[in-house]
Amino acid sequence: MRSKTSGPVDSGGESAVDRGSRRVAGIDLGGPGWRRLVERERLVARLRGTDTPLALLHAPAGYGKSVLLAQWSRLDSRPFASVTLTRSHNDPAVLVASVIEALAAVEPLPDAVAAAIRTAQPNLDVVVPRLEAGLRARRLDSVLVLDELEHLRSDASLRVLEAIMAGVEGGSRLAMATRRTPPIHAARLQAARRLISFGASDLVMTPGEARQVLAEAGLDAPEPEVEAILAKTEGWPVALYLAGLSGRSRSEPRLPEAGLGGEEGNLVDYMREELIATAAPEDVDFLVRASVLDRLSGPLCDELLGVGDSGSRLAELSRENLLLIPLDQHDEWFRMHSLLAEMLRAELRRRHGGEVGELNGRASRWWESAGDPDRAVRFALEAAEFARAGRLIWEAVPAFNTTGRYATIQHWIEEIGLERAARDPHLSLTVAHGLLAEGDGGGAEYWGEVARPLLAGPGDAADDLEAGMAMLDAALGRGGTAQMAASAALARTSLDHDSPWAAMASLVAGLAAHLGGEREKARRELADGARRAAVWNVPLIQVLALAQLALLHASEGDWQSARILSSQARAQVDRSGLIARPSIVLAVAVSAYVAAADGRREEARSDLRTGRKLLARLREFAPWFEVETASALAAAATELKAPGVAVELLAQARAKLARQPDAPMLDAWVASIGEANAALESAGVAGLTGAELRVLRLLPSHLSHRQIAAELIVSPNTVKTQMRSVYRKLGVSSRHEAVEVCLSLGLSPNRGDSYPVTRE
Repeated sequence: MRSKTSGPVDSGGESAVDRGSRRVAGIDLGGPGWRRLVERERLVARLRGTDTPLALLHAPAGYGKSVLLAQWSRLDSRPFASVTLTRSHNDPAVLVASVIEALAAVEPLPDAVAAAIRTAQPNLDVVVPRLEAGLRARRLDSVLVLDELEHLRSDASLRVLEAIMAGVEGGSRLAMATRRTPPIHAARLQAARRLISFGASDLVMTPGEARQVLAEAGLDAPEPEVEAILAKTEGWPVALYLAGLSGRSRSEPRLPEAGLGGEEGNLVDYMREELIATAAPEDVDFLVRASVLDRLSGPLCDELLGVGDSGSRLAELSRENLLLIPLDQHDEWFRMHSLLAEMLRAELRRRHGGEVGELNGRASRWWESAGDPDRAVRFALEAAEFARAGRLIWEAVPAFNTTGRYATIQHWIEEIGLERAARDPHLSLTVAHGLLAEGDGGGAEYWGEVARPLLAGPGDAADDLEAGMAMLDAALGRGGTAQMAASAALARTSLDHDSPWAAMASLVAGLAAHLGGEREKARRELADGARRAAVWNVPLIQVLALAQLALLHASEGDWQSARILSSQARAQVDRSGLIARPSIVLAVAVSAYVAAADGRREEARSDLRTGRKLLARLREFAPWFEVETASALAAAATELKAPGVAVELLAQARAKLARQPDAPMLDAWVASIGEANAALESAGVAGLTGAELRVLRLLPSHLSHRQIAAELIVSPNTVKTQMRSVYRKLGVSSRHEAVEVCLSLGLSPNRGDSYPVTRE
């Protein structure tokens, strides 16, 4: 048995608690240097300040449990007595004898306690009550430490432990340190306010402590590197310490490359000796092969490894504190500490290198069946199953492209490589639809042509690929409205009714009908597309379908419905974070148009500005889309009395309209907006007097009313009268609005300098 006692402060040497050092890879992890590096003042303060009789420290190796107890012993006025437990303490007589010996130097227990274990077969019914009573009878407040509590497993010794816990009262304390889930009713004791508990999450190092450890180890690292190593180690004290030593030992003191990897020599030795060596060989092999996973559950590990009852094994290994961290309260999901996972993956490559691809493939198929496309794709890529990854990526396109996750698909494509993507129909169409969603019509058309012959290659192309090609053709509308309708019909017939692509199929069918003047069919298809998009959570499709419906109702004079649909589309743009995507510009343009018609001028102006910027970012996009968008913005500008802006937008619309044949609805709308704007131009500036026109030209300048009067050599009152007349004739109510009209008409100040104007 190992027992030890200490006073509150060392006198010429280490206290007994301090002597629980370990040497790993030739490094002393428990001696004076390690203690100096890890001054845990905040934790010691909690231990000293609590009035609960029991303290529990439970965490894997290397979290500084023994070190923390040593620091507490040096700073507390109470004497400490310590027992480092071993398997021999599963004999209750050995355990009681060790406690008696440890406390003897502080305040001996009554002789009756020792007498009870000096028999051939000690009777626990006698020993336990005497031990508990003897502890209660002690007068001197002290702290008893039971370190390495994980060794206690026998029912008899656990009964002795319960007596020890019950006998500690008053100002005395019992501190227990363990690597595995403790064999006590911790939750019940905490609820009764008899126990304070410190887990791994409490014992991790703070940024300040991490900097101190690395500095004391002789490593002067810049702040970004300290933050990187802290994140990599997840605050694991021993890993930070070893990182400092590793960085110091290099020719130029610095942190290991890429932080501290799982193959870093000293750390690997430590994990093998302190974590892996204590586990059963079958458990080690289980963890090594499961290390390909970022999250572990019983069913997943059963499928991955071809075994049974993995859930129970994971729960037990977690209780053993092998850096296996529960992710929920029900022991269903776990994760490995990142450093342990890296070390085990290196071990996997050494032991089962040929299995790595197969394991990743199994994980991919499991996550696919679980409905997690992210992990399904990632594990397929790890398995080098690129054709399967291409299919999975294609299936994710409807949701990912339309919820702002196009960057994820781009990353996957980059990892696979464009050369490989150009040989795979799924990946080629994925790239094409991604570019379409980003507003790059030219790029989408190019990759569509790359994909087209692949669909006609050996084997029958999947229906969803045929539909994807048809939807791309319909959306781009290169062959005119009739061809759009034909492609949309092909897409509809190639898809399952419940496919996530069905929302886009309904949208393009509705677009073709709307452009061709089939109002009822357009209304039906667009409503179906909006509904399906909401069900499948594809907001880009929902936004465009609602915007098209709003235009349809506005063209019929149903402004109440147009207002509701436009507001829904615009709100979804903001809610889904799509405002930066050029492909949603139609919804912004329709919002500007409806808001302007409603008299919500500030809202309309804001969307007009945003819409013009987004429209400029479209690249060789679908002509019908650019015509509709430019026309809606021109209609908004006309309503806002900005004929110059409307003229510019109508010119864009007419240029694109020439490339969109057989679209009577677009022809009629562009013509009507042009007529309204021409009437505005003739009624607006033409109705101003020469004096009023001179005032209007100076409104965009920085000049005040008095300065304008001085410039024109008239009185300030005359300027104010003329400005009111200008506002009335232009249909505006402020200088700010008049300035917008002035700028839209191309009128510039008669001076050479011009500055932003604020509302007066």
